Amino acid sequence: MLINELSKRTGLSAHTIRFYEKSGLIKGHRLEAVKSNNYFHYDEETVDKLELIGHAKAIGFTLSEIGELID
Repeated sequence: MLINELSKRTGLSAHTIRFYEKSGLIKGHRLEAVKSNNYFHYDEETVDKLELIGHAKAIGFTLSEIGELID
């Protein structure tokens, strides 16, 4: 799924998702078959990770701690 659909499914803004990606908490991938754009695609595991990040933030974990938890 593209970031727009991921945003709708998780309730997070595209900006927040990109921030988490730049922070190394999630990873998107490019489809090798598609050469016409640089869109990142996300899978169900990413949805699960974003939900985990949301829950962890809600109970007070820092992004650094969440990164360690995910690893």
